[in-house]
Amino acid sequence: MGKIKTEGRVTLEFEPDLYEISVTVRAEGETSGAAVTAGKKQTEMLLQYLRIQLDILPEQLTAESENVSVPYRDEKYIFSRELLLKIPADNHVREALTEMLSEMQAVSYDIRPKLADESRQKQAALDAAVQNAREKAERLAAAMHSRVTSFDEICTDGMGMQDGVRSAAACAAPRMKNLAADLQNPKIKITGEVTVVWLTES
Repeated sequence: MGKIKTEGRVTLEFEPDLYEISVTVRAEGETSGAAVTAGKKQTEMLLQYLRIQLDILPEQLTAESENVSVPYRDEKYIFSRELLLKIPADNHVREALTEMLSEMQAVSYDIRPKLADESRQKQAALDAAVQNAREKAERLAAAMHSRVTSFDEICTDGMGMQDGVRSAAACAAPRMKNLAADLQNPKIKITGEVTVVWLTES
């Protein structure tokens, strides 16, 4: 009985289940209170648009943070409020939402395709990596006139994840670019890497 050690590495692509959209609302004011008042008004306007025009449910939206920056010299106070919106990975809904955000004053956003529960997809990537390692081992074993019987040890070297689109961040400006073209066919890539020690026999 002998042993062969091989490495397996496979990258799989998956369709996202949802979009996470980080939205930042900004407003200026001569005083801290004025900036907060303007910012809350802007935020409430955004929330009304989401509820009325896009039927966004309260549970799909989370308030992340709120901040007022101290002005430098003669600059104004700046209020910022971050919201996190989760919607199904429906391009029609996403396009309507980003188009609406692009029309709003002092609002920026960033879109990230996500998997609702990536454990299944990660396992699929690991299984594929193990199969890749086995195929390499079987070729080596055949060259030595032996065959792979089972494995002795499996080490998971790592998992990698990345979405298949560049960041859809838009700068804070009166009108922002609708980045729909970059998200027409988003993919999420998951890489599985393993090192396996296989048992062989002649």
